[in-house]
Amino acid sequence: MTIEKNIQDVLAQMTPASLHDIVRLNRDQFEIGLATLDELAVRAGAIEPDATADTLDEWRIVAIRQRGAPPILSLLGRAVGTGGAWMTSDIAMLDVTRGLCRTWNSLYRLGFPGVGEPPSDDLIFVCAMVHKWGFGGAIGAPEFFF
Repeated sequence: MTIEKNIQDVLAQMTPASLHDIVRLNRDQFEIGLATLDELAVRAGAIEPDATADTLDEWRIVAIRQRGAPPILSLLGRAVGTGGAWMTSDIAMLDVTRGLCRTWNSLYRLGFPGVGEPPSDDLIFVCAMVHKWGFGGAIGAPEFFF
């Protein structure tokens, strides 16, 4: 077996197949998945247009759930300004009608939505973010960093 084949095999094992697959430890306490309609309804509201940090295309709302705590809902997508993956802090309010999402820090414009599970690049980005936020080890997220 060549070194290249070994590297490809290791990367294939590390790369999550879905949001759910990011959590590899403590699955009885943690879960990551697409937000449910009930979770989104809690954050729905009218947002007045203002200057935005960026527009996110191929966006999805990701729910990071810990038993006994309210979920963290984050906007995941492609930042138009940089062209790269982006994941926001917890969503404070979501206004799909006006195409806006306010986090605790910024206002984002919603471009075109993504469908279904995020692509592999975005799943890897989520892994890096949960490590950056300090709980990647607790959930056994694959160790990707940026």
